Amino acid sequence: MVNSFFVKTVQYLTTINLEDADLLDKKVNELINDDIAYEKASQALRRRFVRGSQTVDGIDRNGRITRIRREDKGKKYRYLIEGADGVWNEPEERIWVVAMYALWQDFRKK
Repeated sequence: MVNSFFVKTVQYLTTINLEDADLLDKKVNELINDDIAYEKASQALRRRFVRGSQTVDGIDRNGRITRIRREDKGKKYRYLIEGADGVWNEPEERIWVVAMYALWQDFRKK
């Protein structure tokens, strides 16, 4: 189950009212509760970088298009998100990056 990997995110989601939550929180909740949806979005994001993209678009908490970057960290990868101020930050858990990319995919399909 995906939610067993992202303990901090699950704890955060229990503290908010999902009825009033923003689109990113709702997308994270959807992915945390649906292993197949999470894997599909995660694989799509990974594929973009494997195929040579330096940055990938995502949608942040305020509905702005932002960029996602992946850095090689030995045998693991580090995913960074560009803030509105141009500074790159690493979220506490990877599900936030996957949700930003999945949210961008959702808007692109419309």
